[in-house]
Amino acid sequence: MNNSNDNLNRFTKNKFLLRWPLGYLLFFALACKNNKSPETGSAPASQYLQRLDSVKSLIKSGDIILRNGTDEVSRTARSFNRVDTSFSHCGIVLLEKDTLFVYHALGGEYNPSQKLRRDPIENFCIPPEADRFAIYRYELQPQQYDSLSSIVRRYYATGLRFDLYFNFLTDDRMYCSEFVFKCLDRSLSGALSETIKAREWPFGISPDDLYLNDRCKLVKRIDY
Repeated sequence: MNNSNDNLNRFTKNKFLLRWPLGYLLFFALACKNNKSPETGSAPASQYLQRLDSVKSLIKSGDIILRNGTDEVSRTARSFNRVDTSFSHCGIVLLEKDTLFVYHALGGEYNPSQKLRRDPIENFCIPPEADRFAIYRYELQPQQYDSLSSIVRRYYATGLRFDLYFNFLTDDRMYCSEFVFKCLDRSLSGALSETIKAREWPFGISPDDLYLNDRCKLVKRIDY
């Protein structure tokens, strides 16, 4: 019986390694190769800041934030969403003193250190690098929020690195939606894991998996 289980585990892992990362080889080829400036034509900076300020009061610490980048890498990343291709990147918002910070896993030439980033929300969704963003919320009990906050900050303190192979089966490196999902799932004592168990291959989490979920509610979406 153990041999059968071992064979099955090897088969599923090999299937994962063969199918899921193939598209991401293209993703990182573009990430290393693309030096074009982001598209222009977004709202003026003053209008952007006004619209962001109107959203800030609605945001709670522990919310998830998604953005859509305007470059070639983001367009490629968007294509790996399963249903909704509105967003290419995601992170978790934590309120620290009077500032909203976004913790997010980012790779490629945009983040040479490959370490988990902590950016003010103004920098995370600024045009013209992004043309839309949205805030979504999983309702957390106080102890669940405390757990989420601790998990996120611990990953940041240890310098969690971006997973170039997009391997959901490992925890020492993570890609953006994997980081958000695993932090939330662990703060919710594994309640989100059923999403993974029932999924067909390829195995993993895409950005739209995070918000196309009955437990998740839209707070606000802004299109520039």
